[in-house]
Amino acid sequence: MIGLGMLWYLVGILADVGATGLVTGTAAATGVLLTVVLSAANLLRRVVTPAELRVTRRLMRERSGRTGVPRHRDPDAAGRARPRAPTATLAVA
Repeated sequence: MIGLGMLWYLVGILADVGATGLVTGTAAATGVLLTVVLSAANLLRRVVTPAELRVTRRLMRERSGRTGVPRHRDPDAAGRARPRAPTATLAVA
């Protein structure tokens, strides 16, 4: 607990400062508090987020290699029927 003498000393300093000084001090204290809260939130987010959930460029490259995208084959290769668009006679039927 703050002693009574210390409390009166603090009240005396605040009274001597004036209204402008109090507003300036309050704004400075609010800025410091906001910085501390944002820093703590950032640190907490880093600690809580497991390393497996962080996505990096290397991880994206590795995942893209394992996605199972089919290879595009040559439609004109030997033994392969070339896909054709529907003709007018099929559209009439």
